[in-house]
Amino acid sequence: MDYENLTASDVRSINKNRIFRAIHGCDGISRQEITEKLKLSLPTINQNLKLLLEEELIAFEGNYNSTGGRRAQVIRVNGTSRVAVGVNILADCVRVYIVNLNGSIIGMSRVDMPFNDDNTYYEKISEIINTLLKENNINKDTVLGVGITVPGVFNEDNTTIIMAPQLRIKNYDINKLVCHIPYKVMVINDARANAFADYWYEKMKSSNVPSGNCENGKQYLMLSEGVGGAYINSEGIMSGAHNRRGEFGHMTLHPGGRKCMCGKCGCFETYVSSRCLSLDLGISLEEFFNEMEHNKEYGEVFEAYLKDLTTGINNMYIMFDGDVVVGGEMAKYLHKYEEQIRTMLIEKYPFDTDGSYFSISQCSSGEADCGAALMFLADFIKNI
Repeated sequence: MDYENLTASDVRSINKNRIFRAIHGCDGISRQEITEKLKLSLPTINQNLKLLLEEELIAFEGNYNSTGGRRAQVIRVNGTSRVAVGVNILADCVRVYIVNLNGSIIGMSRVDMPFNDDNTYYEKISEIINTLLKENNINKDTVLGVGITVPGVFNEDNTTIIMAPQLRIKNYDINKLVCHIPYKVMVINDARANAFADYWYEKMKSSNVPSGNCENGKQYLMLSEGVGGAYINSEGIMSGAHNRRGEFGHMTLHPGGRKCMCGKCGCFETYVSSRCLSLDLGISLEEFFNEMEHNKEYGEVFEAYLKDLTTGINNMYIMFDGDVVVGGEMAKYLHKYEEQIRTMLIEKYPFDTDGSYFSISQCSSGEADCGAALMFLADFIKNI
């Protein structure tokens, strides 16, 4: 930013945004704390608090205990002043979430309905969204948008899904998904959305409200029935020349190996997706991990799984030389083996490393599902 050429109006806008972020980044804050944190004068703080209150973006909720003198007011974000909706399109069901301005999930619905490329299916999605909003008494004027995630590869301008093997579609016009939804809509790859959710909640837990950017580049490897990912740096989610950056699931791990749903052989996805430990064995992931320590066959399957997983992660680290975060459906099961995975990564890396570049997402599955909705919140906050 060219600070030398800022106008008085620019400075006011920047201060307002900084003050809102300071409030958003914690569970309650006082005027004095904002002053100390941002090094702004109390009149500037009060002026902007008045504006934010008029816009119903904040609320005064009680007072702190007195330490002598007048008790300070507790200032919080008015979470319900804005909401966003996340819709997850899966092969066998649709999951819909409402998140408030704080990023908290305030409504959720799952409807078992196989994906179907017909008008009835698209009308049903709109119906599910509207029903969930009504059940949670959400004013439609507060809805920032609806973010839809699809497990597929998109074209350069996100208007066409080139392929989504799990949904058995190719060259699919996304207008079909959005035509019945009466809100601003964005459709995005599910792994990228999951990665953004991890980034958002990591920042929130460290009391640093996200801006839509990540100061240091990170690679996100999302392990579910499909395998994908994203690369996020200071410019946001990087899409690549053909909007396919982060499609780690389709790098070749074993040339001539198992056939992937994409039609090629030996893809990383065919060795590290959740299917390898569940559907391919005719059991659930829960059953696999409950029985693995007492089942020699499952133990051998998991050992091979970790070898392939760490080979892929090692390759990612060598190529990008940046942090790697593993998320998706598999994340909650891999926490127990985090140090084992890190040790294997250290052994495979040809240079000096302590493996600290590797971590496992702390997001819950519900939080991860809300990534596309959170993008609407981040964009709104950026422009306050």
